[in-house]
Amino acid sequence: MHSSAQIICVSLSAMLWTAIAANAASDQLLSDVPVSAPIDPNSAGRGGDIATRSVMRIFCIDHGTFGTGFLHKSGNIITADHVVHDCKSLRLVLSDNTNEAATVVAEDQDRDLAAIKPNAPIKAEALPIASSDDFKVGTEVSTWGFPAGYFGLSPMLSVGYLAGVDAVRLKDGTIVRQWVVNAAFNGGNSGGPLIQIENGEVFGVVSSKLAPISPEAASILQALEKNAGTGVMYNGKTADGKDIHATEGQLVAKVLTELRNQVQLVIGKAVILGDLKTFLTTNKIDP
Repeated sequence: MHSSAQIICVSLSAMLWTAIAANAASDQLLSDVPVSAPIDPNSAGRGGDIATRSVMRIFCIDHGTFGTGFLHKSGNIITADHVVHDCKSLRLVLSDNTNEAATVVAEDQDRDLAAIKPNAPIKAEALPIASSDDFKVGTEVSTWGFPAGYFGLSPMLSVGYLAGVDAVRLKDGTIVRQWVVNAAFNGGNSGGPLIQIENGEVFGVVSSKLAPISPEAASILQALEKNAGTGVMYNGKTADGKDIHATEGQLVAKVLTELRNQVQLVIGKAVILGDLKTFLTTNKIDP
């Protein structure tokens, strides 16, 4: 269901991980990088005070990737499945600059949902899940998260509106619906809560953003990614120390793919409330 172009989970290098820690350790450095938007009741709504402490960055050490998650009343962290899929070494980076290991306890790849359990309880107020699903196009919403290029420890605010509902047919014929949101969803926002501003309740989970590409351009990117054995060779290491060997064409494809992931048309998608509640109850977690 999720192609590399749809997924909002971008590479996080060891340099970025170091930058997060360094920025938190120095007030001077913190003043030199983007920080979270101030909490304005007109835009953040009732969920803002809770979100600044209960929304956190999730770092997959295995893949050198990151995303966003939020604290549920069960003590688990809710996020998008593609943020944590096949990841055996997870760290949660909290707003006080502490970090905590976590383990995946439930996954649903089709609906792009996952629950992870911190090794130690997170001391923060959980965001409530909405009790009603009576939402209409035009409803004002917000999300809090950690888009690529943002090094702050507190989540960044993005505000928008429900713009519609999309539907995707899975291989088994099942139809999965997703909210279409007119808001700035960027790489790293995956797994963040979609919050109704009026009451501060979560009624969706950020999943992907619109980044259209023509069939011809997609074919070219695939050809570049498969290019091997010719051109200039690049040798380096991943965030977890693994060796990288890439050709010139593969490097070009990587850069172009990352640039495409950062294109912002201010349209994104989020898991709907019904699927979120079904995921939780299926995995014996009281919504």
